[in-house]
Amino acid sequence: MSLVAMSCKEQINTRFISVLIYMSLRHFGHSWRDVESFLTSIGGMTNKTCHKWTNILVSKYFDEFTIEERGGKIGDSFWDCYPDLELEAKQFVFEECSKTEATFTVGTLAVFIDNRFSELNNLKKVDQRLVRSVESCKLDLRQFGEKFTANSSRPYFLGHEREDVVKH
Repeated sequence: MSLVAMSCKEQINTRFISVLIYMSLRHFGHSWRDVESFLTSIGGMTNKTCHKWTNILVSKYFDEFTIEERGGKIGDSFWDCYPDLELEAKQFVFEECSKTEATFTVGTLAVFIDNRFSELNNLKKVDQRLVRSVESCKLDLRQFGEKFTANSSRPYFLGHEREDVVKH
């Protein structure tokens, strides 16, 4: 996404930008498919939605067009404030899941994030509360693209009856 598009999305309602672009491109003869492709590439609304809002705007219902009925983003999320910590958490998950022993749990991720957060902000732990709850970390794992599957191969137990293992 271009710097201009990102800046506009932060400062102006996406609906206004999308409808303006939609109306302009359609006016200059661009196809419905090309407009849809462009709007998708910049993170705008769909053609169908833009067309609906264009009709509202053209029908002189400007107040209805400009009203904001959705709550929208109230504040920054945890990862918006700490993007580097998010990258470290993703790397930690990848490394832990790549190990042959199956010791990784969501709790380990929550403790890792809590420890790194304390280090980054030079904070001392006063209580046992985690900065990021285990439930939030479960959602984070899904956002990171991790899948929960049973460990059917059980790498630790494979071959435990071999003679060399029994002697050891």
